[in-house]
Amino acid sequence: MTTKFDSGRSGRGGAYVSDHSGSLHARFMRGSAWALAPLGTLAAWFVVGLVGAPYEAARAQLGRPFPALVLIAFIGVAVWHARLGVETIIEDYVHDEALKARAFAANKWLTLAIGAVWVLSILLIAAPK
Repeated sequence: MTTKFDSGRSGRGGAYVSDHSGSLHARFMRGSAWALAPLGTLAAWFVVGLVGAPYEAARAQLGRPFPALVLIAFIGVAVWHARLGVETIIEDYVHDEALKARAFAANKWLTLAIGAVWVLSILLIAAPK
């Protein structure tokens, strides 16, 4: 979808802005942001519903497929979104190429480790005894 906008040089409708513009990286950032809105709402709803509940009730709730899958999907998308955001910061503010390469590697492995620990914790809580 293209929309007309006021251009400073050519006036109304002289230029077009596409809703599907930007690099693949920017598209993934927008897509993950859109995905985080409903996933974050559902994840918060499940977690707030567990406040004050005993541990066994939380295990029973997370043992159901839908809440566990929503939380795991939220974790995956949130970690991916964070990784892309930190990559943007590294690209913009780290100018030494060697340091930039180390920062990209650290970002990749830290986000993978954080995501793996989160998913493993959900699976351990949800696993039957």
